[in-house]
Amino acid sequence: MIRVNLYDQLNRRGASMPRWATWLVMAASFVVGIALFLVAASLALILIPIVAVAGAIAVWRLKAKLKAAGFDRAADPFGGQARPAERIEIIDAEYRIIEPGEPPRR
Repeated sequence: MIRVNLYDQLNRRGASMPRWATWLVMAASFVVGIALFLVAASLALILIPIVAVAGAIAVWRLKAKLKAAGFDRAADPFGGQARPAERIEIIDAEYRIIEPGEPPRR
């Protein structure tokens, strides 16, 4: 843990730095800030198109795989199953109770 004793320095005059050194430190920090900004901007200019192209290729391949699997988004999946509204379909089935111990019917 860092402790700073402020009461010890209240009665003293703060350490002064020559004016030229202050200007030099400010100029150096400005140059470092500009350099970091330029590095970040150049990386962004390089990486954004690469990521966009890679994403477009991934979407294209995914669409091709989904289309090959039968999930074509352009085609209507329920288009071939359209039924007229007046047609009524009745499903007929045979129901029976299976008693315990009865052999399964094949």
